[in-house]
Amino acid sequence: LYNEYIGSADSPAQVRDGLLEAMGDTFFVFSSIEVARYHRDAGNPVYFYEFQHRPSSADGVLPEFVKADHGAEIAFVFGKPFLAGYATEEESKLSRTVMKYWTNLARNGNPNGEGLVHWPQYELDEKYLEIDLKQKTAEKLKEHRMEFWTQLMKQMRSEK
Repeated sequence: LYNEYIGSADSPAQVRDGLLEAMGDTFFVFSSIEVARYHRDAGNPVYFYEFQHRPSSADGVLPEFVKADHGAEIAFVFGKPFLAGYATEEESKLSRTVMKYWTNLARNGNPNGEGLVHWPQYELDEKYLEIDLKQKTAEKLKEHRMEFWTQLMKQMRSEK
């Protein structure tokens, strides 16, 4: 783990960032991708995303190195940017977009709709949506790190 995430760090900030990434991958990314794959492989439609926007409300509250935290999108799902003085105009637009995706998913089982960037279904190519002020499609989230964790878990199981 040290070599993968921190081994080439040249500064305390890089050590901190590597440790935070390792923790995020351990507790959120790896397990989320595993669950998405299980549901996909069972024949269920899956729509995977990574929320990447650091809310402006984090300024002065969270250190600058903290980007989009786990669960940061929830404020945008429920329209928090529309509270007076809370967010930028871009964040209000992002909130409208996120609300449209979630509403479409709840209504139709598919988040896509008119005026939205296409959110691909998570299939064997592992395409997903990066959600930020501008949305875009990407594929194989943290592919190298997923391979690292997969091999590490296999090794740990075989040593038992």
